[in-house]
Amino acid sequence: MSRARQELLLELQATLTQAVADAILVQQAAADRLGLGLADFKCLTALTEEGSATAGEIAQRTGLTSGAVTRMIDRLERAGWVRRRHDTMDRRRVIVEPVPARLAEIEPLFAGMAAGWSAALADYDDAQLRLLIDLFGRMRALARQQAAAIRVDA
Repeated sequence: MSRARQELLLELQATLTQAVADAILVQQAAADRLGLGLADFKCLTALTEEGSATAGEIAQRTGLTSGAVTRMIDRLERAGWVRRRHDTMDRRRVIVEPVPARLAEIEPLFAGMAAGWSAALADYDDAQLRLLIDLFGRMRALARQQAAAIRVDA
């Protein structure tokens, strides 16, 4: 591998690492604005992106223990962010679902980010956008694999 390519890959890796750190700062700012902890905010994000879930499924999505998830759901329910309902097929199973009216409070906090992303992405053609989608899809899969590996090694 050429030195120029090595340097380019290192620069890309550093930029991606910083982008992740910056995204966490944005999420923390939004969570603070809403009076939520970051883990609680991430739970809401997971429920919004992937749909209603059981406590066990939320634990898998967030990497938290079942006990921590139960306490988090209790907090979010008391604050009106989520509600519990019994599964219609299996009454023993409890589904946690977000409260749409409360979720509507989150979207305005990200309006500036959405506009900025739209402006930045307007400079890329369709093939480049597909490349970026592929790259970020791979990065997300890798991040989830690494998080799981770190938890196993702990």
